[in-house]
Amino acid sequence: MRRSTALIAVVVSSACFATLAVLARLAYAEGGRPLPLLTWRFAVAAAVMATFLALRQRSALVAGVRDIPRYALLSLTGYGAASICFFFALRHLSASVGTLLLYAYPAIVAVIESVLDHQRLPASRVVAVALTFAGCALAAGLLDSAVVVNVPGVLLALGAASAYALFTLLSSRLIADRSRLVLMTYTFGISAIGIGVVTLLAGESLVPTGWTPQLWLILGLMVLLPTYAAVVLFLSGIRALGPSRASLISTMEPVFTVALAGVVLGERMTATQWAGALLVIAGIALAERPRGVVEVPAAV
Repeated sequence: MRRSTALIAVVVSSACFATLAVLARLAYAEGGRPLPLLTWRFAVAAAVMATFLALRQRSALVAGVRDIPRYALLSLTGYGAASICFFFALRHLSASVGTLLLYAYPAIVAVIESVLDHQRLPASRVVAVALTFAGCALAAGLLDSAVVVNVPGVLLALGAASAYALFTLLSSRLIADRSRLVLMTYTFGISAIGIGVVTLLAGESLVPTGWTPQLWLILGLMVLLPTYAAVVLFLSGIRALGPSRASLISTMEPVFTVALAGVVLGERMTATQWAGALLVIAGIALAERPRGVVEVPAAV
């Protein structure tokens, strides 16, 4: 793939990832509930991606079976937990604010890495962490009298960021040499099973009776855009651009989310929240500077 084509692929991937929060809010307006939606989203996505791999990389898909315990650890403690927290956060927060808070994860990764590796954060990372959390505070409305802070929503969104940071770190340390596409396929499948069990334990039904045609359409878009297309496009772009540059370009996701939420949902942010958004994006850009870690942007 040419570098120009790869650049376009990563930009389009970011736009696809950005649709997730907006689609979740639209699903709730149609009567959808977080746990059944997540279960069906991941189950369908895993089936689609497994079919794709069976046709293109069958040996890699089969080889991934031996790593199922590691994939299960990543899915249940990181990705699955992040997804549940994020989808419940979006019942309390706007798509824009929820996504901005989720993108605290690069800063959290930087802090945890420094602790685990017993190394001091370089100055650029310290600035990145400070910018990100200052931006999150402003985006959440902590310093804006015109905004009512939704504490449960903020805590859930930051919980999602922390869980996704854990997923990012564990995946880079436990299975760094494995195909990321295989990783995401197994992650989606195991997450579907785990969240399905949580759904039943919570007394909710997984039978989609009563779902409107609009809700089915939204689910289809969730699978197609932020779950399948976004991952495939991003991973294909990495091959030509390298992980560091691709990750930097992917910081456009919050920008796309804010713009899309404004157009589709009519969301509006205050001037203080806009300032927070700019700080978060600046912090992400600094935190994502060359780290040697191949990761997929947050599509929880």
